[in-house]
Amino acid sequence: MFHKATKDLAKQLAPDGDLLPVSSLIDQDHFRPLYLVRRKPKRSWMTHHRYYKTGVRLSDILVPAQDNRNLDVQDSHTITVEDCSDGRVEWTIKMPEDFVSMEVTGAASTYQVKSIKMKTARVSPAALEILPKERKINMDHSFIKDLRKHRENLYVINEAVQALEETTLYKANTMEGNIRNDICVHFSLKGTRGSKSVIVIPKDCVLAFRIKPLIIQSESWGISHHPDEETFVAEGVTAESDYFPDGGMEGLQSDVEKECAELSQLSTDLRAKFLKSIIAVIINSDLLQELKLKLEEAFEDADKCELKSENPDLEDLLNNVQDSEGNTHLYLVGPVLYTLHALGELTEDQLLRLAQSVEKQIVSKQLELVKSILKQDFHLKHVFSLDAKLLSCLQEEELNITKAMIERGGVTLQRNGPSFTGTGDLAAFSALSALYVALYALHLLSRSD
Repeated sequence: MFHKATKDLAKQLAPDGDLLPVSSLIDQDHFRPLYLVRRKPKRSWMTHHRYYKTGVRLSDILVPAQDNRNLDVQDSHTITVEDCSDGRVEWTIKMPEDFVSMEVTGAASTYQVKSIKMKTARVSPAALEILPKERKINMDHSFIKDLRKHRENLYVINEAVQALEETTLYKANTMEGNIRNDICVHFSLKGTRGSKSVIVIPKDCVLAFRIKPLIIQSESWGISHHPDEETFVAEGVTAESDYFPDGGMEGLQSDVEKECAELSQLSTDLRAKFLKSIIAVIINSDLLQELKLKLEEAFEDADKCELKSENPDLEDLLNNVQDSEGNTHLYLVGPVLYTLHALGELTEDQLLRLAQSVEKQIVSKQLELVKSILKQDFHLKHVFSLDAKLLSCLQEEELNITKAMIERGGVTLQRNGPSFTGTGDLAAFSALSALYVALYALHLLSRSD
């Protein structure tokens, strides 16, 4: 709920996308001005880069000086964002079957309140220009050595959006249902189910932030105004773009097979348990974010991370990616995290269709269809034809689910007699690649052999 709120907030305040939302309420204190964040190389199907806390401040990696003055951090004027929404959907389904008549009615409603007063805290640009002339980078610092080894880029937070006062976010969901059955014995069942989510955001909590790339060469350093600048590129470190070469479908296939290899080795019982958890996060974005943050933390520091969750849907997965003594099996965390990142690239509608696809057991058919589309040369042409066999194996409802899921990724499918034609561009290739990764992992986990 917190991450969804900060994502919506960042989008409202800065539609161009340069304001980055804080993912975790627990970690928000590590995203204040002059803290450092790092960025791992992203895969070709990721729309946005992912930034991670370091717990390190800029002053921590600088050589000490006689004048250790504090950089000027300035507060701005107050900003208030208010968002209040509610909605209700009702439905009735009648199912006559021979002598049995059944009627199902239901309703679902949501209500959400969000009003946040904020301020921005900025580092003086002039101070960031002067400081590199006064203090050098400590190249012997273990943090800097580790970053150079793993080819990760480093950024300094120059601006943060903070809550001006304690704020409560409130969200409520209500579902009502009624089942009436008319046979020789009449019965009627009614039920109501509701859930409430409340998060209290403390005063001065960091909600979003802006960054500047840190450029390091020997002991000299500076701040870049170009967002894609490499931290250590001047020293001959391979550029981030080399991490995942543009190999089209072959490159994607090689990458997904490598990253998901351990999933294919799981026992049938473990695959079922993992699938249950993955389905749970597909239909609940809060669970998706919770699991992703837990596994990212485990992947970064397995010795200090204890994988636990109060949610029973995540319990089986978390219990099986660690041993009885609490040691994390990183060879299992890696492919699950890879899958979660792909799911995080999909829209809510795509995730809903994905859950339906697993239920209808059509994931393997969709996988082949998406693979066929990704084999098209999006560089040279925008219109392509699809093998009719890939679509004829789907029933009408299955085809509608599949078509909707693919078109949300930017590819348009058009019926042309017995076959289909499609249109797409390079942006659609990237979006559809994330869907392929998700389908591939679900296909492995849903196998019964």
